[in-house]
Amino acid sequence: MSGPKAIEYDLVSALLDTAWGAYQASRQRRYEEAYREQAAADERARERQALAQRREEERRAREEARARAERAAELMGLVHVQERRLKQTLQLAEEARKRHPQAVLEVPGMPAPVSNPQDPTAVQGYLDRLEAVIRTVDSGIRQQAARAAGDQGLQALMDVLSTTVGGEPRSAAELLALYAAQVRVLARPAASLAMDRQATAERILGRLSGLDEAEIPIELDVLMRKLIEAPSDERAEMLALELRAQVQRTNEAREQALAQAQENRKREIAGVLVAEVLSDLGYEVEPIAETLFVSGGVAHFQRAEWGDYYVRMRVDPATRNINFNMVRTSESVDPPDAGQRKRDEEMEATWCAGMPKLLGELAARGIDARRIRELDAGAVPVQVVKPETVDPDLRAHSAPTQAASAPREMARPLRK
Repeated sequence: MSGPKAIEYDLVSALLDTAWGAYQASRQRRYEEAYREQAAADERARERQALAQRREEERRAREEARARAERAAELMGLVHVQERRLKQTLQLAEEARKRHPQAVLEVPGMPAPVSNPQDPTAVQGYLDRLEAVIRTVDSGIRQQAARAAGDQGLQALMDVLSTTVGGEPRSAAELLALYAAQVRVLARPAASLAMDRQATAERILGRLSGLDEAEIPIELDVLMRKLIEAPSDERAEMLALELRAQVQRTNEAREQALAQAQENRKREIAGVLVAEVLSDLGYEVEPIAETLFVSGGVAHFQRAEWGDYYVRMRVDPATRNINFNMVRTSESVDPPDAGQRKRDEEMEATWCAGMPKLLGELAARGIDARRIRELDAGAVPVQVVKPETVDPDLRAHSAPTQAASAPREMARPLRK
């Protein structure tokens, strides 16, 4: 038997939990290995980046050194000019003293020579000091010459304008409005009765399983308020009975929802484990949705050498059935010739040969299955489907199909 087949499955919780734990541990190991590999790759990248940065810094340092040397040489040229100018200025000062012995002309001390002619900062500092001495000496010469000529001094070239901005100071005070809140205590004749009913309602609500006060359904809260404010004891008793019934229904609904959530989680785990089994057996698998075993659906898998042949797996959670059938993707709508039918039959037999191993691995992971229907290879034509019905990433892994790609030694029927 090697044609389309169907199995009925049961999810064995103990095996499923064990397989899920092993899967999680394996995934954690793969994650840690990938993390280590990524960390090593990141470290290599950082080393390459650091090396490139060092080289860039060295290049910039060379450029900066060259620029500093050029700047220092340029400034030293200015220094030579200013040194000649200072020499000339000092000569003029000496001449002024000779002509006007009564004049007092103070000449500041000469700046220390530049410490490092290759350092533009040092050269610039020396140049600034030279220029300061020149300005001082030149200014003194001009002042003494002006006094000697009877000049009363230079007229101020510009007046200092002072303006004041005045204004009235602004007050920072603010008016504060004070509101007095009156607390009115209402004396209710039925206060003690309301307290008793509230205690009754709280005892009933205390029977809610797994819920705290913040999660109480709104309808129960409304019912509790009606109970407390009931106009008569008879009405309060009826509302208390209704509240108890509603609490019971809420608990039952919550338990059912939790059970369904647990069942759905088992089914989601089953979908993940099916994908893992297929991958471990060497099949390429399109992404399997977590809801495959919850709400049903279709997934395809194949081996790369199968080319345009795929196994279509259809899951029906309502009947707990899984149907497998081989499909071939093609844009052609022409009926297959004899050669094509032969290849179809060989590919069905190839896929069928791996079925026992697949079922065994599924059973080991808690997805126990028994075959309920299977047909001979070629009993029905291989279904031809449009390529776009298969995930494009899965199609990208497919290799062109060759007649020899279906090993004849694997074309044997399944054992019952």
